[in-house]
Amino acid sequence: MAIIPIVCFGLGCWQVERRKWKMEVIKDMEARRDMAPAPIDTKQDYPEYTPVVIKGSFDYSHEFFLGPRHSVVDHSEKGTPGGYHSIVPFTLSSGERILVDRGWVARRDKKPAGQVAGEVTLKGYIRAAEPPVMASMAPAAGSSPTYIWRDTPVMAEVSGSLPITVELFAEHSIEDGPLAGQTRLSVYNKHMEYIITWFGLCIASLFYLGRGGTSRGKSLSSRLLRQKR
Repeated sequence: MAIIPIVCFGLGCWQVERRKWKMEVIKDMEARRDMAPAPIDTKQDYPEYTPVVIKGSFDYSHEFFLGPRHSVVDHSEKGTPGGYHSIVPFTLSSGERILVDRGWVARRDKKPAGQVAGEVTLKGYIRAAEPPVMASMAPAAGSSPTYIWRDTPVMAEVSGSLPITVELFAEHSIEDGPLAGQTRLSVYNKHMEYIITWFGLCIASLFYLGRGGTSRGKSLSSRLLRQKR
């Protein structure tokens, strides 16, 4: 029993440090979010959520689908479930190819009405590859156009693109086509609640040991003395 308040105190201190780290992550993300988009430089290693401008054309011969996922509303709230992100190779005016997440579609079907032809200028956020949900669920390269997580390296290999993904701003949504603006810019931050919980348990366990735990110890000692007599 004596170890419980020590463990709770340690976990509370750990959550304090986690909260400091999370607040820095949020601060950095918000700073990048508010930056003016600049023309993309494929030689640069961008932090995630950096806004960029791209100019070029889509290649719909390799369209990937990411999902199933909820649509995102106002960068944070969950919207309609069961849809997919449409990710399409994009040939930059420099001749290099990257991947562009055009947005959320209700079904895994190509929508000619929503496909943009010719050279276009677009804005969006740099998105990092997502860690595998389960390695055994990863499709072999080129075996399926549907991915459970954003496997940028594999998508790039299949489509002959650089491992760079840009997720389009909401202004690029298309009627009867992909709903753009699917970047979730909110970060899960419940560390203050965890801090209160662990330190509260630490105090409660100390109180128990100081009152109830001591009384139980005395009662046990009294019973043992009576048995010896």
